[in-house]
Amino acid sequence: MDLRSYIKKYNRIIENFFSISLLNAISQIISFFLVPYLVAVLGFKTYGAYVFIYNIALYLVLFGTYGFRFSVTRQISINRDNRAEVNRIFNAAIAARLLLSSVAAIVAGIAVFMLMDADDMLMYLFSLGIVFGDVFIPVWLFQGMEQMRYLTIVNVVSKIVFALLVFILINEQGDYIYILILNSCGYIAAGLLSMFIAFRHYRLCFALPRWSDIVELLKDGWHIFVSNIGMELYRNSNCFLLGVLVNDTAVGIYNSVEKLVKVGQSVINALPMAIFPHASRLFHSGDMRENIAKLNKMLRVSFVLLFFVALAFACSPRLVVLYLAELDYTTAKYLVWLMSPVMIFGCLNYIAGIVGLVNLGASNLFERNIWIAGLLSVTLMLVFCKDYTYYAAAATWSIAETLLFVMCLLSIRSVKNRKLESANGVD
Repeated sequence: MDLRSYIKKYNRIIENFFSISLLNAISQIISFFLVPYLVAVLGFKTYGAYVFIYNIALYLVLFGTYGFRFSVTRQISINRDNRAEVNRIFNAAIAARLLLSSVAAIVAGIAVFMLMDADDMLMYLFSLGIVFGDVFIPVWLFQGMEQMRYLTIVNVVSKIVFALLVFILINEQGDYIYILILNSCGYIAAGLLSMFIAFRHYRLCFALPRWSDIVELLKDGWHIFVSNIGMELYRNSNCFLLGVLVNDTAVGIYNSVEKLVKVGQSVINALPMAIFPHASRLFHSGDMRENIAKLNKMLRVSFVLLFFVALAFACSPRLVVLYLAELDYTTAKYLVWLMSPVMIFGCLNYIAGIVGLVNLGASNLFERNIWIAGLLSVTLMLVFCKDYTYYAAAATWSIAETLLFVMCLLSIRSVKNRKLESANGVD
């Protein structure tokens, strides 16, 4: 197959890869400049207080997102040529997300009111625009249609506006309470622009969904939702536990280095994200042995590439100190070393778990693996974070990602053997 034919065959995957890469690159470049600016203006303690509330908002977004970024993406991908079916799924998903987000926001609001001070409550209220703005950003629609360029346009515009407003309006420590207002404005703007694209380009429209459609989506996304909750136990709960068990300064130090890891992860994850809808259709009707062989090849190639990425990151402590002038070299060195394995196994877990197990119909196995890794992570944090603070958080993250990858490999082998035995039994 010549290059032109190859590009034509996989043009949607290639386009989505570059769209997601561009989105992630711009998002992380913005974050790359924002974090040291905010740390310099606010200090680690105040920056940590902002991160703590922002992470609460992200938990609510997670609850409202449910498992739709994969389950609904798969449904949209399979039915994308049927506009009536896509419109039905679209409205059911939006309604389900509104319902879930509202319940989560009310419950969390009561907890914040009872347990935190007035400033935290005000910041929480300011953060709700993030929660409800995200409801109307249908990542699953654009990804299922394999036209991620629209999501790129939406997010890049909103993030650039947000960053400019931060640099203009956040000039002293007391301004930290307003950062969440600017975050919310960015999410709301992205939601409005997303709806405009959905209505104009895909000719969708709002319609009252049937309750049965909502229930169907909730059932279909349940295993992925539970997996996402488990994933949060080791990917984002470290900041929360540091805030509760240690102090805001520890949150600020850990999060500032964690952001650098997530910069690399977001760019690296562009390829498996672009492949997911294509794999959904392929695994839906393709030969199981051939699909698993392709999956294993993808994992092997990715491991080699990611090893060199992680090695480069492990050699970068002095660059981290230049990036975060408030951070001393010793702290940066140990945090970078402890987090380096995440650069390898974070992406491999996406490929093995989401692209692999979910599309192989083994979401329950992925869910089980996630929860084992997540519960181990929380247990290690509870035991060690008071004594070792952000070092414990960094080590825990790497341990959880590594364990999850090993369990996903074993699960893929188990699925393969079970299906082969079933096929041989039929024969």
